[in-house]
Amino acid sequence: MDAQNTPERTFPSFAGKGIPGAKQPLHQLINREKQDENRKVAIATCRIIWGDYANSGLQCDEYPFSSTYEGANQKDSTGNLVKRYSARLIDGKDNGDGGNLIKDVFTVNRILDTDPFYVTIVP
Repeated sequence: MDAQNTPERTFPSFAGKGIPGAKQPLHQLINREKQDENRKVAIATCRIIWGDYANSGLQCDEYPFSSTYEGANQKDSTGNLVKRYSARLIDGKDNGDGGNLIKDVFTVNRILDTDPFYVTIVP
């Protein structure tokens, strides 16, 4: 919710930060290697902010999802990271459950590679 509503309060943090998904669509990414690259960038951010969390039961959660072209490893035309993402430590089981839910949404709604979609946060 913070990533969409108050992105400047998420990491990486900077004034004027905006994260796609609510008003700008995300696009499904099926390439596993590129998903892993998105995840690695987010994990590096979590390690910078929170240090070694390996034995804490927490995992690094990222938004936009690693399974989107707008994920943490998104680069501009000059090859620089765009940094329009949020990374945060959350409970490992919750992170896994959320990832499985996202996969189910893609499957049930037949969202294919490059297909646009939006994320609506409901309380």
